Amino acid sequence: MSARSSARPRSRRQSPAVEPGRRRGLSPLAAVTAIAGIGGVLLIVGAFLLQRPAEGAVDATGLVPPATPTPVAYADGRTLGLADAPVTLEVWSDFQCPVCRRYAETVEPALVRDLVANGTLRIVHRDAAFQGQRARLAYDESVEAGAGARCAAVQDRYWPFHDWLFANQAGENRGGFADARLRAIARSAGLDVAAWDACRASGEQQTAVRGETQKGVARGIDATPTLFIDGQQIVGLRTPAELSQLILAAAARKS
Repeated sequence: MSARSSARPRSRRQSPAVEPGRRRGLSPLAAVTAIAGIGGVLLIVGAFLLQRPAEGAVDATGLVPPATPTPVAYADGRTLGLADAPVTLEVWSDFQCPVCRRYAETVEPALVRDLVANGTLRIVHRDAAFQGQRARLAYDESVEAGAGARCAAVQDRYWPFHDWLFANQAGENRGGFADARLRAIARSAGLDVAAWDACRASGEQQTAVRGETQKGVARGIDATPTLFIDGQQIVGLRTPAELSQLILAAAARKS
């Protein structure tokens, strides 16, 4: 894994030893019977799958809506919460990073509910667009997703776009955030797509994403997500309870 890859928990599990099954040849008649039986089963399963309703809600483009939309009432650009909240949480992440998605969908909503809503915490999102660099392609999906989010912020729609991006990851550097798909995400997030396209076409936001990423590198950030609670660095995923304890301790020191 490169130094700039997502901070993923590493777990080495060895598959249990499996004794190879003994193979026994079939007679021609038995083989024909078996093939006919398998064909019948496949026809039945195929018919069943064709009649099954799709699992999960998806829109006409095949995109999946966010399960836990961020409350926009607390939003100001790329931040959530009061400007004078006693504690600031900086979140350096990459929209292609799968661990960042887990943070965004399972950790941040709890922090917003419990600590942003009561005025204790302010959350600030930063770009650490590392994943796209690994592909060495002219079109950097991490940078383009980040630029798209910044252009969404111009329309006060950063957080809806953020939520739709994470909900629709499709592997790293595999076209999940190709231009056409980003435009479909922008439509789903309620953006004026023509204005959003014009914003992206200027190239200014892509430059801003790269610039902020380099500032992160200068601060020693080489993995995503990386968090700072009033300057205290935390690398990787933590539970809402763990982060809440650290945030409340930081708030207590200021009281």
